[in-house]
Amino acid sequence: MAIDKKFASLWALILLAGLGVGYTLNRMPENAYINPDVTLTVDEQCALNTADCIVELSNDSAISFNIAPRPIKGVSPLVFSLNVDNLEIKQAVIDLTGVDMNMGSYRFAFESQGNNLYTANGNLPVCIRNQMLWQADIWLDTKQQGLVKVPYIFSAQKP
Repeated sequence: MAIDKKFASLWALILLAGLGVGYTLNRMPENAYINPDVTLTVDEQCALNTADCIVELSNDSAISFNIAPRPIKGVSPLVFSLNVDNLEIKQAVIDLTGVDMNMGSYRFAFESQGNNLYTANGNLPVCIRNQMLWQADIWLDTKQQGLVKVPYIFSAQKP
């Protein structure tokens, strides 16, 4: 019987170690978006509630971003769209955070739709304010530039 307890303890230890490694590996992509190779600046006049925002990179690459439907509202289903020119994307995600109020962080992965178009579906949480400022950090893992971060500021109306 003593041998069975030793083996049971060993198996429990192996199981717990495996779960810990699995949890850590699963969490790594979330933490991978911390230190970009390139951070782009978005024109302060860009208003995602009325138009697409376009940012150009130094190598004749461009990124166009929009959120639909407009005007942008909290709780409503939203489509985040990227259109990229002359840039090979390995992976793209969007991180949404409140600018002047902690609303948590919301991450959605973009999926390629072909023809340099990437889309992600998501929504913003409800807020007690009539209008809330949000930051959308677009993270692009690119072949040419490495990890690129593009921060956008936009406002969302209360539904």
